[in-house]
Amino acid sequence: MEFRFPDGFIWGAATAALQIEGATREDGRGPSQWDVFCREHPERIWQEATPDLACDHYHRWPEDVGLIKQFGQNGYRLSIAWPRIIPDGTGAINPAGVAFYRKLFAALIEAGIEPNVTLYHWDLPQPLAASGGWENPATLDAFLRYARVCFEEFGDKVKLWSTFNEPSWSTLNGYVTALHPPLKHDYKAAVQVAYNLMVAHARTVKLFHSLDSGSGRGMIGIVQNMCPVYPATDNAADAKAASIADAVYNRWFIDPALLGEFPREAVDLYREHNILPEMKRKDLDFIAGDTVDFIGVNYYFPHYASADADETIFGLNTSGNKDEDCHFSIKGQFKFVKNPAGRYTDWAWEIYPPGLYDLLARAHQYRPGMPIYVTENGIGAQETLNAEDTVDDQYRIDFVREHLEVIHRAIGEGMNVRGYYMWALLDNFSWLNGYKKRYGFFFVDRDTMQRYPKKSAYWYRDIAAQNGFST
Repeated sequence: MEFRFPDGFIWGAATAALQIEGATREDGRGPSQWDVFCREHPERIWQEATPDLACDHYHRWPEDVGLIKQFGQNGYRLSIAWPRIIPDGTGAINPAGVAFYRKLFAALIEAGIEPNVTLYHWDLPQPLAASGGWENPATLDAFLRYARVCFEEFGDKVKLWSTFNEPSWSTLNGYVTALHPPLKHDYKAAVQVAYNLMVAHARTVKLFHSLDSGSGRGMIGIVQNMCPVYPATDNAADAKAASIADAVYNRWFIDPALLGEFPREAVDLYREHNILPEMKRKDLDFIAGDTVDFIGVNYYFPHYASADADETIFGLNTSGNKDEDCHFSIKGQFKFVKNPAGRYTDWAWEIYPPGLYDLLARAHQYRPGMPIYVTENGIGAQETLNAEDTVDDQYRIDFVREHLEVIHRAIGEGMNVRGYYMWALLDNFSWLNGYKKRYGFFFVDRDTMQRYPKKSAYWYRDIAAQNGFST
């Protein structure tokens, strides 16, 4: 069967600044909350890894741009490190940081590679984290100023912008499971942060549109890890549990970005439990006034929700053992359960391509014709080089191909999917798994930093050249 994609379709890969750049103390960069977290809690990261070196992209970026071009990719999704632009989050602009990204963006464009840039991928400047982080309204003002600096400094190079990467995931793990900084178990704070992030998002979208001034020079969106939530069974209680989980995990972040309003189901739930933030009229006006130009969909796995949630447990597989049974449940609301018939990665994430189709259809239903980018999709594994200095990652090829097939189906049904970015370009620093969990098209030797293309990199090069593939 032939799978051909529309002209201009983006074939890319994705990264994040903290996960690849390194150079955390060089050229004026300030500390981020993750730098401090890794140093103060080394036991929480596999082998006490830090992002201090990461992939050394800060020094090796010309080589990495060359690899993107050599392997036929016409798009690259990346993030800007806020602490590299404004080291303390609020003070002086760092000229060296601005210069670094200007050089990088110029090189990408010269190589025929379209940059797709995320403003915030979790690396909050530490001084802001220390003063309350996203719970503090002052952080919203600081972010808006940082966004303005980026739009003004890089707007001539970058045409695709996103405000936040996975705001639901950073909220969940920072304020509910306490796996990420600031290590809190606090539902009320979590909902306040989730609210503040969406207000900051809306204010930033409004700013971008005012600066762009109708010229059509660029678009702005948000990147959300939209996990489809299915009922564990066909009974009504599980259907309700799935609806609640979807409202708090997905719709709280999607509805404001696409529809300009918070979901009533989540608002009522939070009010019932006395954790609803004060929803100020000016905030709601921002959210209603400017919605996104596109949506970025990150998809890795689905959830199955059961109403059998008689205790609160926050489990996450960080072992790389797919048989490890990790539970996630919120007492009285929902519990996520495994699909006994599912295929799973080493980290017990189900491989389920139809879930991506369902998400694309959902985004299209929200706003028919709206541009959609699959901004992350990939499979992490424990890998080593073979005798041929490569990795025979046929499982990654199969994973990507199966997901591209459902994207092709979605496009054929009229959904405006414009590009695909595999996570990740390079094996990189994984938030809790350090350098154990490898996602990249390119294997990175941790001792030498040398990049080695995997089998999947060659395969992806060929389908990008053909703008499709056959099965």
